[in-house]
Amino acid sequence: MINQIVTLESCWHSSVPWGKDMPPLAVQILEKVFLSSSDISGYCCGVQWERQEWIYAIVCCREILYLSQKEFSGTNLVEKAPVATPAFKLGDVVEVDFSEEPSRRIIQGIFSLKNNWLYAVEWRSPILEEMALAQSRIIWLADVDLVKVNV
Repeated sequence: MINQIVTLESCWHSSVPWGKDMPPLAVQILEKVFLSSSDISGYCCGVQWERQEWIYAIVCCREILYLSQKEFSGTNLVEKAPVATPAFKLGDVVEVDFSEEPSRRIIQGIFSLKNNWLYAVEWRSPILEEMALAQSRIIWLADVDLVKVNV
């Protein structure tokens, strides 16, 4: 049984979790936003595909809030930051060295942390639902851990 799980983990192919066309983002990363429940503003420092929608990381009052697009509104004002442009975009196919052979995965999230970019990829198969409850299927990696694949 364990060998079948290992084989499934290493051989499943990458497919986009959002279907054929990637849904548009409500705001850009580093865009200033206003929280719907108050007059407090913050800015978007990341986004991740989760529960069949984009979940946004919003820096507000020295905290990071994880909100759906219904919970804030964009301003079209992008914060100037010393962060370089991300090396990858949402939906890019990359190779990740999880095991003996590199695995292809899709960038499903981007997050800016301390002037660095992190990228979300699935590290375990979505087919293994019973194990998904115990651990997240998403892992966050730096650009040095990923290699872009031309498809």
